[in-house]
Amino acid sequence: MSGVTEVDRICLAALERPIAERAAFLADACRGDDVLRREVESLLAQAVRAEPFMEQPAIAAAGALGGLSGLSIGQRIGPYQIVAKLGTGGMGEVYRARDTQLGREVAIKVLPVIFAVDPDRSARFEREARILASLNHPHIATIYGVEAGPSEDGVPRRALVMELIEGPTLAERIRRGPLPMAEALSVARQIAEALGAAHEQGIVHRDLKPANVKVRPDGMVKVLDFGLAKEMEPAGAALNATASPTITTPPMTHAGVVLGTGPI
Repeated sequence: MSGVTEVDRICLAALERPIAERAAFLADACRGDDVLRREVESLLAQAVRAEPFMEQPAIAAAGALGGLSGLSIGQRIGPYQIVAKLGTGGMGEVYRARDTQLGREVAIKVLPVIFAVDPDRSARFEREARILASLNHPHIATIYGVEAGPSEDGVPRRALVMELIEGPTLAERIRRGPLPMAEALSVARQIAEALGAAHEQGIVHRDLKPANVKVRPDGMVKVLDFGLAKEMEPAGAALNATASPTITTPPMTHAGVVLGTGPI
């Protein structure tokens, strides 16, 4: 795989912005370098053609860049052997894996190398691990640990080892048709209990949407993806900027910018 270039990084950052904001972002990010801007615009056009922007998070559209190299079936990360790819989301690629020591199946979440070079995304990834480790609730996915993943182009990759949750996401369940009233109330109650438990620990999810909620076959709900979660400061404490995963690139800190990978 070729190295991650400045063109790749600017293109991916542009994909995360609303279409109306991209021209202004490119003008600022390319700093008057017309050659760089033309290369980014060409790559951006390829990515948008490959995956409609409003239907997939930026990480999916970024597949057109050739910068996402997934794990292989049978590959090992520590004691975990990759069995299958489960999906790609806004904060990583998720795989089903077998724990060869304990004989159980787990979910492995890996930050792709094209994002691993981004300090903001790497910080979010590490923060998600720490936040999940601090939460212990039946409706929040459990983290088992962090493993060192394979390095690519000299970039080390980290892998979160988590509880494997069978069943569809709430988004997939809704696409099959309206939920009966009893089921809808049960799902809503369990989500509220999960968020309530997180709030008691001073944690706000900030990216709650149907795609980040799993519904097991037995009806148990699990809230996922705390990559954008914020650890709240105690009342009266000074704001700690490092506690928030808000992207530090100037355009992303403007009022009105919404974090996350899509609408709720």
